Amino acid sequence: MSTVELPPVAAAPSPEVLGTRRHGRKGKVFSHPEDVHCVVYNLFTLAAYGVAFTAYLNPEAAGLTSIWAIAAYVVVANVLLGWISGVNVGVNYHNHVHLKVFHSAWLNRVFEHIWPITGGWPPYMWKHSHVTVHHANVLGETDWTVPRRKADGTFENIWVYLFMHWPWRYAQHLFEDFRNQRGGKRVRRKFLIDLAIFLPLYSIPFFIDPWMGLFLWLMPHFFANTITGGGMYVQHVGCEAPTEEHPYWHSNTFRSRFFNLTMFNIGYHTLHHCYAQIHWSELPEVQKRVDDAMKKDGVTSLSVGYYHTFANLAAGRTWERTKSDYSTVD
Repeated sequence: MSTVELPPVAAAPSPEVLGTRRHGRKGKVFSHPEDVHCVVYNLFTLAAYGVAFTAYLNPEAAGLTSIWAIAAYVVVANVLLGWISGVNVGVNYHNHVHLKVFHSAWLNRVFEHIWPITGGWPPYMWKHSHVTVHHANVLGETDWTVPRRKADGTFENIWVYLFMHWPWRYAQHLFEDFRNQRGGKRVRRKFLIDLAIFLPLYSIPFFIDPWMGLFLWLMPHFFANTITGGGMYVQHVGCEAPTEEHPYWHSNTFRSRFFNLTMFNIGYHTLHHCYAQIHWSELPEVQKRVDDAMKKDGVTSLSVGYYHTFANLAAGRTWERTKSDYSTVD
């Protein structure tokens, strides 16, 4: 028997009911009014790539008059494009995967094929790795999205995870899932359709200018997935697969108000994994209802955001030391 009484969050209204209740009637564009922020952010990310490409292709007009200016531009663009792309796919598209942004099925399909391309991902493959692999088996033996464990049970070094998981480990495991049909008999067909749509679209910048495709498209996506990997690492470092006795031990919670305001409330990660049907905009309110149960279960609840925690771990601090500095519960 569980030692923690789970609150009745699972009985929350479905996404469709929430959307209808908030709109007052059906027929509006968005399933939830707050999802306009998701679409605006996605369009902003696409526009940022357009600006970056235009500047690269017109160096004199952009003031890039020397090889050093171009090199500096590429470095800065990689950081900025990679950062917003990591958020756009790892957080923003993530929200759409769980709860569709639009009422219209065709609008959802169009955006799905454009959205994750800004992070170097075919849409169905990202969804498969996150929902079928990660959410359904969080920290279990078949969850290959999280950091690997060492012989003593601790997670591998954060830098090893960051530079190994995309695209190397993901490609390996996605191929194995494709071969073994993990996720159902139609998974192979979905994978092939995904690639057939993704590869021509992803190749466009390389056809325009191969160096531009490398430096302002592929490299930012490696940086983007490294950022996202840092988030995945801190979300689950020090955690265990859920059990009846400890249903909340699978994730860490990050309560920084500024971080959550700017990151679609992704810091309420323990709550999200338990009740993925709760819309991202509702997480702070619902968190208040589960705080007591999580405290009883011993969930790590930090007063900071991912970036602060990542910086400590990347600098060589242990998780226990990092956690102890910020885990006082409000």
